[in-house]
Amino acid sequence: MTAVHQLLPAAAPHDAITGQAFGWRDLLRSWGYESEIVAEHVHPDMMGAVQRLDRAGKRMVNAGGLLLRYALWSATAEAALRAGGPVALGYHNITPGGLLRDYNPGLADLCDRGRAALPRFAGKIDTLVADSSFNAAELRDAGLGEATVVPLLLELPPEVLRRSPNREPVVVTVGRIVPNKRLDDVVKAFALYQRRHAPEASLVIVGSDVGFEGYHHALEVLIARIGVQHVFFTGAISSEARDAWYRRADVYLSMSVHEGFCAPLIESLAHGVPVVARGAGAVPETLGGAGVVLEEADYPVVAEALHELASSQLTRNALYDAADRRLAELRPDVLAPRIRAALRPLLKYV
Repeated sequence: MTAVHQLLPAAAPHDAITGQAFGWRDLLRSWGYESEIVAEHVHPDMMGAVQRLDRAGKRMVNAGGLLLRYALWSATAEAALRAGGPVALGYHNITPGGLLRDYNPGLADLCDRGRAALPRFAGKIDTLVADSSFNAAELRDAGLGEATVVPLLLELPPEVLRRSPNREPVVVTVGRIVPNKRLDDVVKAFALYQRRHAPEASLVIVGSDVGFEGYHHALEVLIARIGVQHVFFTGAISSEARDAWYRRADVYLSMSVHEGFCAPLIESLAHGVPVVARGAGAVPETLGGAGVVLEEADYPVVAEALHELASSQLTRNALYDAADRRLAELRPDVLAPRIRAALRPLLKYV
């Protein structure tokens, strides 16, 4: 049996990159390859399922092929550059540090270092894989060449659940509480929607604020200052609790200014939650025509879009049709051959 292992900076429950590593590991094993996951930092709940980048982990990294999941500068990048076997670079994008520095300068520096280090991989990688064309373009601009684009591998239902809106609308947004998500814009747009159309509407912000507690506090101050009601922060919750909020929600709102793919948009579609999103980064590509994409943070326009999706069954049905088409393109059985093709330059050596 030949080996293809994966290397990532950190492995943690409910983390999107960790989830991708497990999904690809299972595929590699089903194709007859030995496959493990090695991470520099391993959450206690991941111990046993993920190997640490210690002496044993470093030996594993140098045994067979290696897929580096690159989303932050860490010791894993150095390990991949020193690896003895063939290496694939899977690029998940890195948030520009300037979007984070006001609230977490340490992480901002790591992000900037990671982006600046991309050219170091030129000539040292056997194959490039990117979650989106947006990410692939960054690899090209860094001088690494052409990447194969493979969207995120997600668990999806056979078809989109078609739901009628609630009388008291629930708007949801999911992801870490970080400045690049522009949750301040989410709050302001929701406040206008609530004031104009739905006084009893609620906004639920699902996600952890670890490392960005200051940004969370700033959002609380903003909420009090503008007088918006019924805004709730869940904090870090399980996937099951997150999905329960999707099932209760009427509209998903994203105002993020930087996304390399944005899995919550697809999760929303899968749960029958129509999406309103700012068209930044890979957001339009991720939605594939299955959501309402707005170019600017024009709060009155966003408020009207929220109202339309939360009240018009005709509009919702049209978006459900589009969501069915988009999810059909992202089903695991559709993506598995694309993943194998993307890794073929690596697999032929192991």
